Amino acid sequence: MCEFLFPIIGLFAGGVGYLIVNFWMTPLLKYLEIKHQVTSDLVFYANVINANGMNERMEKLLLERRESNRKHAAEIRASFFRLPKWYRYILCSRNEDPVAASKNLICLSNTHEEDQATKVINTLKKNLNINDNINE
Repeated sequence: MCEFLFPIIGLFAGGVGYLIVNFWMTPLLKYLEIKHQVTSDLVFYANVINANGMNERMEKLLLERRESNRKHAAEIRASFFRLPKWYRYILCSRNEDPVAASKNLICLSNTHEEDQATKVINTLKKNLNINDNINE
């Protein structure tokens, strides 16, 4: 009897593992990857908010920043809706709001003034629960 039961348990465990990886872990890792990219871009493009009076290289970086912000806004919103419901509740309990972050990324891509950009970036960090302190 056990000889017949082991292959069935193995097939069942393999199927459950496949479902967990494809429907829970892959969307979760995609969301975390996009969040990492947004954080990385905030640091990389920090000095490129207003291109008035800048050289060609800085103007090019400004255009790249705007395009990157819009792309990440679309990706983070799409990935949020693929997340499992239980992880959405975890995000909510951590005060993380990817949909609001998407809106703020679009707002940041349209921002030309440094003061306004600083406010949007601070709100974006709050939406994605990004801490500036390394020790926390």
